[in-house]
Amino acid sequence: MARNESSYCDYNDAFKGYDQLRKPNALEEILQILKQNEIPDKQQRILEGGFGTGAYIEPIRHHVDEIYGIEGSNEGHRQATHKINGASNVYLQLGNILELPFSDDYFQGYMVNQVLHHLDIDPSYPNLDIFLNEAKRALQPKGTLIINTCSQEQLDPHLGVYWNYKYIETAALTIRKRYIPLEALISRLENVGFTNIKKEIPSRRIYHDRYYEDPSIALESDFIKGDSVYSFLSGKAIEDSYVSLREAIEDGSIYEEMKRTARLAEKIGEVMIVTACQPG
Repeated sequence: MARNESSYCDYNDAFKGYDQLRKPNALEEILQILKQNEIPDKQQRILEGGFGTGAYIEPIRHHVDEIYGIEGSNEGHRQATHKINGASNVYLQLGNILELPFSDDYFQGYMVNQVLHHLDIDPSYPNLDIFLNEAKRALQPKGTLIINTCSQEQLDPHLGVYWNYKYIETAALTIRKRYIPLEALISRLENVGFTNIKKEIPSRRIYHDRYYEDPSIALESDFIKGDSVYSFLSGKAIEDSYVSLREAIEDGSIYEEMKRTARLAEKIGEVMIVTACQPG
């Protein structure tokens, strides 16, 4: 089976320091969504597509009967395997979420966390349609699809919630185009046949605390490698962003930008959760 690694980022490199930068945002909300299924969560068989380093699989495995994972990166698979430490109810494999190796109606829940924007280069998002059809096929009647994504508002480089995007505007605008607008996503979910579609704003942050306190973090190579938006920048463009950011640190303007994004994130969140149900 062909791998479906990111269409623009080498995660075999990016995942090496990923967990030191990011948290499993929306974890509490995902667990609550699973509890709302007619089948008790302790009896559910769950799938995560593009599980990365296993940051979600490790905590969720304690709440469900079985959890499966498909990942395109060798490094992600290695780290996740280490995290689960031989857990008997976890089944991880390298593979392609556009060609799920599971029978029809196999799962009660299927989640993808910040994955969909890696699927398509084409602005009509053809691979997204393939993903949704595969998700619908693999879910049991009344099963739940959970999509962790971002809104166009959250990703705006000047008016959004990520302060570093202001200093890498070209890359931020490029990655923003990879995220299908939420209303268009909902429309596609409806077209495939999903029902009871809902949006939710998680309360937790996506990065560890230092991102919100120390702007110099965006001058460090480990941060650059761990945030896929920087994949759209040349070496020179990254150096130029360093110059702009250093100037903003020196004149203090970066701290006002960080305060603005923090206030906005309290209102609109840093990510969005979209859930949809397989008709039963």
